[in-house]
Amino acid sequence: MAASALAFLLPAGVLLLDPRYTARYRALSALPSPERFRATALADELSLLTLAIAITGMVALLAWHSLFPSGRDYLALAGLPVRPRDIFTARFASVLVFSTAMVAAMNLLPTFLAPLVFVGRWQKNPSYLANLMAHGVASGLACFFVFFALVALQGVLLNTLPGRLFLRWAGYVQGVLISVLLLTALYSSSIGDWGPKTMARLLQSGAWLPPVWFGGLHEYLLGDRDPFLTAMATRAVTALLAAIGLTLFTYLISYRRYRKLLVEAPVWAPARRVRHWSLLRLVAREPRREAIMRFMAATLARSRSHRMIWLAYLGATVAVMLNSSIIDGAVFAKSGGVRPALQFAAVFWPIGASVILLNGFRHVVSIPAELPANWIFQITENQGRKFWMSAVERFAILYTIAPIYLVLAPVSVQVFGWAVAARMTVFQLLVSLTLFELVFYSWQQLPFTCSFAPGTQPLIGLLAKYMALLTVFVPLVSMIITAVCQYLELFLCYLPVFAGIWWYFRHRRREGWGEARILYEELPRAVASLGLRG
Repeated sequence: MAASALAFLLPAGVLLLDPRYTARYRALSALPSPERFRATALADELSLLTLAIAITGMVALLAWHSLFPSGRDYLALAGLPVRPRDIFTARFASVLVFSTAMVAAMNLLPTFLAPLVFVGRWQKNPSYLANLMAHGVASGLACFFVFFALVALQGVLLNTLPGRLFLRWAGYVQGVLISVLLLTALYSSSIGDWGPKTMARLLQSGAWLPPVWFGGLHEYLLGDRDPFLTAMATRAVTALLAAIGLTLFTYLISYRRYRKLLVEAPVWAPARRVRHWSLLRLVAREPRREAIMRFMAATLARSRSHRMIWLAYLGATVAVMLNSSIIDGAVFAKSGGVRPALQFAAVFWPIGASVILLNGFRHVVSIPAELPANWIFQITENQGRKFWMSAVERFAILYTIAPIYLVLAPVSVQVFGWAVAARMTVFQLLVSLTLFELVFYSWQQLPFTCSFAPGTQPLIGLLAKYMALLTVFVPLVSMIITAVCQYLELFLCYLPVFAGIWWYFRHRRREGWGEARILYEELPRAVASLGLRG
């Protein structure tokens, strides 16, 4: 996945060669004054800086548990003549190599292409080399700042919180930060359209934002000695040095406490006490089904890696949904109220959130927790195979689809009324259940017990699939549902169609339940023959 991400980021700078950039700067160069040209150039630069910072931060958060030495490092090297100092030095060196490679891959093409695209007669500095150096230094230092700031944040949490609290709260911090950074990355594309007045307001009110600091550094390197931009450049350098210094300090403290942090720190978070009666027991209604559901709940609650991935998907869902509302912010502002925003949430969010969370849940449960321990399931498989698979179905629906409608159904009632909201919720729920049938159509595993081969699908393919679903499928289906639910007659006509589609895919997925064996090892995908002979 890391190699795929780097391979995806490396050519991303080619997007700057979009002819619209050239046409826009040619038109701005023809204006009699430089204000509009320079405001647009600064807005585009801030857009690139914001995107680079957001992507760097998300990659750092996904590698959160690899940034500091762990008990696994200590155990793997315990039999070798390796001192703790060597472990910390090697881990810090690997963090430097990883961050440098990531920053270089992300900024290589934009550094060379941006000075060729953002050109015109009103440039502050016409030199290509000066613009190349300014963008490369500002963007590279911005990426290093956010990376080391997150490393320092983890170091502070690691050294100030007890081990059990750190395992529990670190996952929530990751989820919130991933949501914020993904929302920032999605919102960065709109910065380039801001005019001089908007840019002036942003620079004055956003002096605490890191992209503004490094945007000021970029302008300072181009020769602009405006007092505000100079102060922002100073703040950027100070923040970078502070992040690096805090990282080194937390590494030093961690080295002094390595035995407690590495050896005594638990790998699993403590489980909360569960009452004798619970929602899982009510949903399961059978002991074998309840056992699997409790196993899934305990793994998601205790395993920090699974919890981190699931919180990342939750954060991505919140970010995408909020960004879709922000894009329509102009429409909401013109309407003079929040009602259109609530209508948008009630119409588009249930199916959009289902698309992301269902795929994310399948990804999470595909990753094994303790692979050697699956023998207990293998020797008892024939006694409860059908109940185990139905437990996965019920738990997935309870954990992903049910919370979406518990949150958004009251919103739908508030903006559409009881009658229309009830019809809309029925259709949306049928679509979400159909998506579940499609996502888990070939599922023949028990959660957290099967081997997992990462990177089997290219990252560009995953992003293309999500883009197609969120930009084409979700709006189209949501608009059809909204139109049909306005009239009771249309609702009654279309209800058998939606229900029939769901029932068909459900019947196809459940064929062979209790007969087909459960998989405990991910099989390689067969490669289709092209009919070539040697």
